[in-house]
Amino acid sequence: MAENKTVLREASNVVTLEGTLAEVRHTEWKNGNGLNIELDIEVAPNEVHTVKGFSKYKKADGTDNAIAKGYQTIISDYKSIAEHGRDQADKVRITQGKIGLNEYYSQGILKAYPQLTTNFVNRLDANEEFNPKAEFDVELFVKNVTEEKVKGEETGRVNLNGYIPLYGGKVIPFTFVVTKEGSQYVENNYEKGSTVNVFGKIINYKEQKVTTKTAAFGEDKKEITSITKREYLVTGGNDPYDEDSKNAFNPEIIKKALTERETYLEGLKNESSNENNKKSGFGGSAPNNKPSKPVEISDDDLPF
Repeated sequence: MAENKTVLREASNVVTLEGTLAEVRHTEWKNGNGLNIELDIEVAPNEVHTVKGFSKYKKADGTDNAIAKGYQTIISDYKSIAEHGRDQADKVRITQGKIGLNEYYSQGILKAYPQLTTNFVNRLDANEEFNPKAEFDVELFVKNVTEEKVKGEETGRVNLNGYIPLYGGKVIPFTFVVTKEGSQYVENNYEKGSTVNVFGKIINYKEQKVTTKTAAFGEDKKEITSITKREYLVTGGNDPYDEDSKNAFNPEIIKKALTERETYLEGLKNESSNENNKKSGFGGSAPNNKPSKPVEISDDDLPF
C-alpha cells in the first residue's frame, strides 16, 4: 500500500535560478530578531524573478544563524544592477529554492500568488560558466487535468492542477501548464489521486511596446501596450508513481492536510477581518469572537 505514516512527507520541491542580480531589498523584523530579504534576478531581457527569504539572527541555542549571515552578506557585499549598473552587477545562482504561495485576504477575498523562496544564494566567480535559467523540479499530488483556454478558445495545452506537500504536513494548491507536446500524455496518464514528478521552466516575462499613431495634424500619439506572461511550464515528467510505492502520497493523509488548510484559511480570514475592524475606528463593526464552526470539505472539492 501507499505510505501509511500519519505525517505527510514533504514533496521534492527544487527551484534552480541563475541570472544577474537586478535589485536587493530587505527589512528588519520589528522585534529586531531577524530580517526579510527580496532579490530580483534577471535571467533574460524583460524576464526577472523575485526570490524571498527570512531568517532569525540566532538559532535556538543562541549561536549565529548561517542563513541570516548569508543574507547580510548579500545586502552588504553583492552588487546589483540597481545600485552598481549592469556591467558591475554580480551573477548569482540558486540551487535549492522552493515553490510556495503568498496568501492573504483582502476585503474578505483570498488572494494567492506563486512565491519563490530560498535560504542560500551563491555568487559566481568571474571564471565560472554562466547559464541563465529559471527551472523547477517538483512532486505533485494530482487533483485533475483540464484544457487550457484563452478567451474561450482551447490552446492545445493543458493545466495540471494539484497539491504540493510542504514542510510540517502542510499542502498548497498549485497549477502548472503543460506544453502541447506533453499534453496528451498528461491527459492520458496523470489521473486524479496519483503522485507525479514534473519539471520545466518558470516564466515571468513583462515587456512594454510603444507604437505611434500618426496624426493628420498636430502631434502623433504614442500608445503603450504591456505584454505579461507568467506561468510554470511543464516541459517533461515521469510516469506516475505506483500506488504501492512508499513515495506515493497517501490520499487520506492529503485529505487530512486539506482539512487543516481550510481551518488555517478560516483563521487567516478572521484575522484579516479583525485587523480591518480595528482600523475602522468609531462606528466600525465589532470583532466576531464566536468560535468558528468546524470546517467541512465536500467530496467534490477533493482530488480523489
